Amino acid sequence: MLIAMPRIIRAVAVLFALSCAPPVLAQDQIARISTLDWPPYTGSDLPSGGATTEVVRVAFEKAGFNIDVAYRPWKRAIDMAKDGKDGVIAYFPGYHCRHQKGFIASDPIGNGPLGFAEHAGAPISWDTLDSIGEQQLKIGTVLGYANTDEFDQKVGTGWILAVPSNDDLTNLKKLVRKRIDAAVIDKFVLEYLKATEPSLNSNRKDLQFNATPLEDKTLYLCFRDDGDGRAMLEKFNAGLAQVNADEIAENYFATAFSQ
Repeated sequence: MLIAMPRIIRAVAVLFALSCAPPVLAQDQIARISTLDWPPYTGSDLPSGGATTEVVRVAFEKAGFNIDVAYRPWKRAIDMAKDGKDGVIAYFPGYHCRHQKGFIASDPIGNGPLGFAEHAGAPISWDTLDSIGEQQLKIGTVLGYANTDEFDQKVGTGWILAVPSNDDLTNLKKLVRKRIDAAVIDKFVLEYLKATEPSLNSNRKDLQFNATPLEDKTLYLCFRDDGDGRAMLEKFNAGLAQVNADEIAENYFATAFSQ
């Protein structure tokens, strides 16, 4: 017994030291989320995965989580979160979380100015969406993207003539060739594509953002509306409250276009 006592004392001392040590982040403290390639907000080839991805990463870090991001086409990104494929619990960035039923929105993770790209040699003039329909303008849209409720409603009734494409770049190429009159696009996305897309090099000056915006859109992280999703939403919002999302995004945008 006398020989065993030091071992017991050492064991107790180790346990005491461990109980006083700061908690270590468990390896399974990972939030799996999905998004699309939408520079400069998100993108698998962008530093930190994009400006909005950086906001999400920092917010989750404050909540004690690392993130594992799956970059997929938009509809697949949503489906992954819906089905829980590969453990994905949420998708982003959504202007809302009603792309499919069964999701709930986080607190805002940023903003995006939504409006029209136009040809500098043939700018459009409008004051209401009704005037766009009256002029019978052809407006480029992206399949699966939500715009504004009013715009989408008028497209649905046929009042506004929408010409859908698979992505923003295709719309801009159509606009350069004047196959459409304007294209719905985020202002920062337009500027990013003009600055970084080689296929637009000779036509950058032909593309500009219309002076009348559609809306300054709020961005959200969309969680699956079940027990796990609601629990993660609460943790994420708590982390998000500790960061300045606008400042993170502004710092990112200040350098993104110089790539």
